[in-house]
Amino acid sequence: MKRILLAFLALFTVDPALAGEGSSTTFLNVRTGPGTGNPVVAGLAPGEVVDILQCSGDGWCQIAGGGKEGWVSARFLTAPPSAGQADPRCRWDLDLTGIDPVFRAVCPAGVVPPEPPPPPGDLACFYADKNYGGARTCLDPGDYATLDAGVDNTFNSVQVQGEARVRLCTEPDLGGICMDWLENATVLDRRLQSQASSVKVYVGFLPPPPPPPPIVHVEGTVTIPINGRANLDTGRPGPAGADIWWRRDADGIRLLPVNGAQLGLGNGSDRSLFECREEAFTEAAVGSAALLPGTVVCVKTNLGRTGRVEIGASEASGVEVMFITWGE
Repeated sequence: MKRILLAFLALFTVDPALAGEGSSTTFLNVRTGPGTGNPVVAGLAPGEVVDILQCSGDGWCQIAGGGKEGWVSARFLTAPPSAGQADPRCRWDLDLTGIDPVFRAVCPAGVVPPEPPPPPGDLACFYADKNYGGARTCLDPGDYATLDAGVDNTFNSVQVQGEARVRLCTEPDLGGICMDWLENATVLDRRLQSQASSVKVYVGFLPPPPPPPPIVHVEGTVTIPINGRANLDTGRPGPAGADIWWRRDADGIRLLPVNGAQLGLGNGSDRSLFECREEAFTEAAVGSAALLPGTVVCVKTNLGRTGRVEIGASEASGVEVMFITWGE
């Protein structure tokens, strides 16, 4: 069952969850139930590592390990050695105030606490602040096409547990700009900081996310008169800063690049920015035989931007072209 664990939302209820490993800080009694009024059934030695199965709100945790199972006082549990060494001035305390119990480092003023060990299993935990700070949201493997209003566009760092991997996208339904994280990140890429609206948590490998959509510098339709020119960096007809020249001469109608611009006819099909980038650009003209309605010509403007023009209706007085110039 997929779970969304939202830290600090006390009214959100979930089934008890495995809190991960913990170790005893002293010789510790294991009892049949939470509370000192229950019989002792076993004991833990200092440093003994067990699994923490669940914890109650009154400071007791159910543990299992080494053939022992029962309840122990949470205040005598600390993070296991696998959590890493905290600053000697800090201690690991088991925080029972959230949805799931989690170890947090308690440090004196002026000492930066180490990052907490993430929950167990294949799980990804997202934090509202950089360096694993602020509200925490933990997700099991699965697709989350939309995020709740309280966490949409809030993630700034991520921890991954087990074999979990993460894909974050700026739009719902895993759309927009998407990026993958295969390991912990104290800060997300700036394009995803406080921008994630959908999430995929997965195990294994996925095809790479699609490239970010290109930035359109200018697009539209422009009518170029016969022997007229157009500036594709501004979308305006006229000679000022022109990139293309719709010319009629003894050789017929031709489309010429001017002022250092270049053309790439290719096969004349509609092409994206990424496909136009791969074209062979030259300063040669495109002849009338290729200038049929619907033909698309890639352009490198005289300011170095990549674009495309689609030949539209042609009249004796000129031609209408649809164009896009990308901002790269």
